Amino acid sequence: MVMPDPDKLSTATGQLGPICSVTGKPITFSEAIVVDDKYVCYEAYVELMGQGSATDSREVPSKLPLE
Repeated sequence: MVMPDPDKLSTATGQLGPICSVTGKPITFSEAIVVDDKYVCYEAYVELMGQGSATDSREVPSKLPLE
């Protein structure tokens, strides 16, 4: 495992984490996606890959009918 460059880390989110290589936004390690050995945020990943979510969002009723 390669350790991240200390100059590309931040505690701006309240946790130690990388800075997105594309947007410069501080993110946590749990939010980070690795692309070509660089940490990127989800928004940058979608922009780089040209892909969105694989699921459709649907309106879910707040109450289910009881039978």
